[in-house]
Amino acid sequence: MKLLNKFTDQDFWRIGLIREHPLDVIINGLNAYDIHWFNFTDKDFEADPFVFTLNNKDYIAYEIFDYSHGNGKIECVDFDGKRYSFFDDVNKIVGHKSFPFTFEEENELYSIVETSDLNELALYKFTGVKFEKVKTLLSGEKYIDTCIKKVDGIFYLFTSTSDQPFKQQLFFANSLLGDYQTHPCSPIANDKAFGRNGGPIVDRDNNYYRVCQNCAITYGGSLKVMHITELSKTVYKEVFFKDVMPVAPFSDGIHTLSYWDNMTVIDSKNILSKYGNIYRKINYLAMVKLGKEIPYFGK
Repeated sequence: MKLLNKFTDQDFWRIGLIREHPLDVIINGLNAYDIHWFNFTDKDFEADPFVFTLNNKDYIAYEIFDYSHGNGKIECVDFDGKRYSFFDDVNKIVGHKSFPFTFEEENELYSIVETSDLNELALYKFTGVKFEKVKTLLSGEKYIDTCIKKVDGIFYLFTSTSDQPFKQQLFFANSLLGDYQTHPCSPIANDKAFGRNGGPIVDRDNNYYRVCQNCAITYGGSLKVMHITELSKTVYKEVFFKDVMPVAPFSDGIHTLSYWDNMTVIDSKNILSKYGNIYRKINYLAMVKLGKEIPYFGK
């Protein structure tokens, strides 16, 4: 029965917006807020959302995935659902794309897109029209769910790999484009409940919090938030702070919480079960094995 469910069950992910600071959302819980749920497409996944502001306009970059198309790609839309081609060059590279961590440094916009099948962790910079690769920060591993946080002038890079997704590694560099060294406390976690990132580092008043996917019971079941109590080139310590649980109408899971200023976005899922998924999933596995992809928007 478990094997059958693996092919009949399907996660259906959607993105929600809360116009509050993420730490307040974490402390108060999702039930305290009126969440605006988006439905940009009819695809299976609208997940891994990252919100950002560019020229006074708000955007959401996220993973779009559908079993009939093959690998996931990065979609970017405004809050009205109008799509933008900012990540199209990244998407043209064959392979799975997800977790488009997007951030600002010295008035420039950057993104780290998960491209684990390329065995590298690459930094992309927005050129005014699109994101272009500027440097490979790490190589030789299948890096996933990566974020960077600048603290006291030092850039700390948090990541794991698809081979060991719950083993959280920590690196640091003196500049964004510098050479990243392994932190002496790395790995900082190795646990299904809090070893895998679920969004960027949250900060307020010089307090820092790491958002983690809680996969102890099921993939993307909930979020755990860890309070980083000490962080330097030589020391890293964190303690459990808060659980974030999914809420209706998508109450089967949550695995991303990200933000920009006082805008917080989450993704949540329902698990759908239907026999038609058997063919779709087998077809998807064949497409990935053959390196075949079908464009999501006919390009």
